[in-house]
Amino acid sequence: MAKVLENGYTGDKILLPDQIRRALSGDFEGFKYFFEECLLLQDRDTRQYVHPTMNKGQEMIAKTIMGYIDHNTRAESHKECVICGPRQFGKSTLLTAIANYIISYVPGFENLNLVTTMHQAAAATKFFKQKLEPIITNIPKEIFPTIERETVGTSTLLKYTDIKGIKRGGYYEITSAGSNSVRSGTVSVWLCDEPSEYRNPEAVEDAVSGAISSYGFSFTAYIGTFSDRLSDYFLNKIKTAIAHPDEMELVFVPWFLVYGKEGDEFGVDINVLDDYENNVIIPEMIKWNIPQSEWGQKLGWYRRRKLRTSKMRYEFPSSIEDILDLTSDKKVFSDESIKAQRNNIEPGEPMRLVTDNFTKQSYAEPTNGAPSPFRIFRQPIYGHKYKLVVDPITAVNESTDYFAMSVFDDTNLEQVAVFYGNNMPLEDYADYAVAIASIYNKALITPESNVAAAFVQAVYNLRYYNFYYEDARKRKNREPGIRTTVTSKENMIDNLKLLLDTNKIILHDEETINELETFEKKIKQRPDGGTTVKMAARKGKKDDLVSCLWCYVGSLDKNQLSGNKKVGWSII
Repeated sequence: MAKVLENGYTGDKILLPDQIRRALSGDFEGFKYFFEECLLLQDRDTRQYVHPTMNKGQEMIAKTIMGYIDHNTRAESHKECVICGPRQFGKSTLLTAIANYIISYVPGFENLNLVTTMHQAAAATKFFKQKLEPIITNIPKEIFPTIERETVGTSTLLKYTDIKGIKRGGYYEITSAGSNSVRSGTVSVWLCDEPSEYRNPEAVEDAVSGAISSYGFSFTAYIGTFSDRLSDYFLNKIKTAIAHPDEMELVFVPWFLVYGKEGDEFGVDINVLDDYENNVIIPEMIKWNIPQSEWGQKLGWYRRRKLRTSKMRYEFPSSIEDILDLTSDKKVFSDESIKAQRNNIEPGEPMRLVTDNFTKQSYAEPTNGAPSPFRIFRQPIYGHKYKLVVDPITAVNESTDYFAMSVFDDTNLEQVAVFYGNNMPLEDYADYAVAIASIYNKALITPESNVAAAFVQAVYNLRYYNFYYEDARKRKNREPGIRTTVTSKENMIDNLKLLLDTNKIILHDEETINELETFEKKIKQRPDGGTTVKMAARKGKKDDLVSCLWCYVGSLDKNQLSGNKKVGWSII
């Protein structure tokens, strides 16, 4: 079994009987021995092969997984766990070692799957073909597993046979998250590595669920890191684990269990701290029993890393509270799409609306610097079709709630004017709406119909009937506007996200864009113990202009949503 590696390491140490027993024990202590005594990894700096030493973060993950695997402690029913920690702390190496150890030395397992992205699966296939045997050493031949390989698509199946006289029929399968190689009813353990990177994480989870046997034990661990690519899917796993520990266990590995070593404390005065270090990092290190003598090392690493990582708290959170702050009220719209829209911001020209008493024609004239709730970014263009989208006042106190209207050009999905005011009688808002719609080529007035009955009647009283209707039945019944439900609102917001992400909608109003930035997903607890997700403005902020946006998107047809500028009917 001894193999001579290129750096001269032979790995021919003879194991004592007690060491053999530990290596074969199938529990955390056995795995720790396997990891630190039987594996060789190439050191980044020296390029020499060395035995790894588990850091405290790796120990937390290994203890959790092996705690469910060990026959003495395993649960009797399916268990799920979500594990999250800092970046680049040896997670993938650890999972590979765990997978090898479980299928080799833990009795009672038929199959184990390590699920990764397709890129990782391809890399792992190459890794095992080249390096599996050379890097496992210090295990006598009589207890070393005989390995048979079978490659299926992007998956590598490693079949283990005859370990210390124990007949094995199990497989260790490296499965791509896009693979169809899941065999239902055979999997004992799923280790899902960075599910936030999967192309279709929900489909993978369905495959996992389908492969879980209806009897016996199965364990699923979702393992990921915090990064700027973290998906809603993994965040929802974390939230479920926090809110419902009976359903899913949360294992959080703070960065200071992994990083910071002697020498990092150079230039750090622990008596001079910023608010975050003093109020979050230090209390957390105390809670985790990090000795004060190591505080400088930890803070030194954190400060240097922060110089080159712009979203340090997002990628290396220090506490569960950090996670909740960063994820519980998650932004609905991406920073990238909002940043792109900020390039379109214009001040707009404050205008006053005037109606000629004789002709009854409305027009807008500049206020010469005086403030006005009505601002124009683009003058109406002959032949263009416009919509005036209305979010009426819904609060009891009309002085604090705002009446919002936005005018959009259907030709290029551009915001051309906004009205944003409060503390007026409803009739005044109707006057404004009719005047603005008249100016913009008799625009279709498009209110959110759930709360617009009084407003619609006020517009009818002004003898303006050019409304948007969702379908022919609603036109016949005189039910104008967009009616929102929980489902339709989600669909409209999803389409709005798509238009923003693909730059197919143009916004000029800074207040509208500011509201997009503070529009968030909020987790609400139901009386029955379940949770619901509500999308609304951050506490203390408003979303009236965002309501205009999603209602406008709800009025668009498929051609407009896909970016086709040709709208309406053509008669041939």
